[in-house]
Amino acid sequence: MSPEFTRLFLIRHGEVEPTWHGRLYGSLDVPLSERGREQARTVAKRLATSTLDAVYHSGLERAKYGAEQVALDRGLEPIERPSLRELSRGDVAGQRLDELEQHHPGRYAAWLAAPSTERLPGGESLDDLALRVLPELNRIAAEHPGGSVAIVAHGWVLRVALAQPLALHLDRAPTLRVPPASLHAIDHPSDPLNDEPSILCGLDLDHPPAPTRAWYRAPR
Repeated sequence: MSPEFTRLFLIRHGEVEPTWHGRLYGSLDVPLSERGREQARTVAKRLATSTLDAVYHSGLERAKYGAEQVALDRGLEPIERPSLRELSRGDVAGQRLDELEQHHPGRYAAWLAAPSTERLPGGESLDDLALRVLPELNRIAAEHPGGSVAIVAHGWVLRVALAQPLALHLDRAPTLRVPPASLHAIDHPSDPLNDEPSILCGLDLDHPPAPTRAWYRAPR
C-alpha cells in the first residue's frame, strides 16, 4: 500500500436487542443482543491476522463493545470519536415507522427520497452526517500515515464513508447494504491536503443476499 494512504477497516456494530428492531433508534445508545455480541466477536476474529495501529469507535455502547473485541490481545486501547456516532433521528428517535407516519405523515417517505438534504423532525440529513464523519476519517488517516486502523461505527456512518470512493451521491446511499457486523475496507489519503478520493478495497461478501428489506437493511 502506498505510504500516502491509510487503510481503514470499517465495521458495523452487531445486531441490537430485538425490542429495537423496526424502530428509528439512530444515535440513541441502544444495547446489543447476545447475537450481536457474538457477531462482534466473530468479525474481530476476521481481523486477527491484520496488523492494526489503532481501533476507533463512536462511543455508543454497541460500537464500543465491537472495538473492545477488535483491540483484545493487541495491547491497544480503543479510542472514542463522538463524530462517528450514528445519524441523529432527533425528535422521533425510538419511534416505530407506523408511529412516525401517524404523527408526521409523509415525512419518512420524503426523507427516504432525498436523504442527503431532508431531515426527520429535529434530526440530521446525510449531508449533515457527512460534515462530521468525513473530516473525522481525514483526522484518523492523518494520525496513522501508511498504517491500518479499525473503525467500529454504524450503518449510516459506513454508508457515507463508502459513498465517497464509489462517487455515489448520498441520495443513493440507502442502496448500500451494510448489515450488522459487516466489514469493509478503504484506503484513505493520509495527508488531509491530498484531494484524491478514497479507494475501495473490499466489500463484505460473507452475508448472503437478503430476500427482503429486513430490519437491518431498512434505513435506520
